[in-house]
Amino acid sequence: MKKPSINLPKRPVQKKTADESGVKQRTKETNRVERTDESRLLFMSIIAILVYILIAWVIVMATSGEELTIHDIVRGSMGSVFALLFAVLIMDTISRRSGLKKRKREERKAIVRHNKIIQPIIDMYLVRKNMVITLNDTTVRKFRVTATFTIKDMKDMYGPSELISDVGKSKIQTYAYYQDKLLEKFTHLVEDINFNFYSDLCDAAMKYINATSYGASALEAVLSYQDSMSGTKSMKSVVLNMIREEPENGKFINAQPALKNVYLLHQMITEQEAALAEYLKIVRVIIDEDAKETQGKSVSEVDYE
Repeated sequence: MKKPSINLPKRPVQKKTADESGVKQRTKETNRVERTDESRLLFMSIIAILVYILIAWVIVMATSGEELTIHDIVRGSMGSVFALLFAVLIMDTISRRSGLKKRKREERKAIVRHNKIIQPIIDMYLVRKNMVITLNDTTVRKFRVTATFTIKDMKDMYGPSELISDVGKSKIQTYAYYQDKLLEKFTHLVEDINFNFYSDLCDAAMKYINATSYGASALEAVLSYQDSMSGTKSMKSVVLNMIREEPENGKFINAQPALKNVYLLHQMITEQEAALAEYLKIVRVIIDEDAKETQGKSVSEVDYE
């Protein structure tokens, strides 16, 4: 089923965010330093071989009773030089490939470690997010990653959370808390790993970070409606009436200012869902790779929808 369009204004296309640019810059700098070190090591190895051969011939000339010409020296050295150079190049190639595999393995294991922290937050976020976009008389599909919903499906977001652990808090309050916790964990992931080999996972995390950052002001406004007043009426009841009266094909551009923040919140949740779906797909592949290498089993404790 195709998601309904709510005709929000397009965001300006940004070339790079600060965090994303920082990650790319660190990756380029790391690769440049590694290539420089490898080239320096290869050059020093070749110089060492030539010096070794030169010293060897000096010793031979000093201890030999026969007179040796330059032609004799060159002819006798060529075979040794080519053999040693070929051996150095082979060893350099093997060492480089081994180093790449090692760095990829280390990056993968770092991602798996981070994901062990991120995964429970994702689960808690999904439950709260799905409560916000589900009507009271409808069963909440707790671990649904992406959903088709409109702002009318969000009219019960100020109701109490259905979870015992959230006692005394509304659905929108618990959603706000866990989406912010997930933002924090994804930010740490992007900051702590260079992503030389799994840049797609970084991109997925950045999509969540960007969506959450762009929607932060709208979410803050929607949260403030819960306890503020508009004349003699609570702002919450005013906004809920707006949601109920909004037509099915309502548009952001035609909505009243307070309701526009709800439209922006709808957009933020939709973009967060897309980013999470991408993250979960990529990280599952990474976890499976790690499990195969360690001959372990990759088991998902949660069945996502």
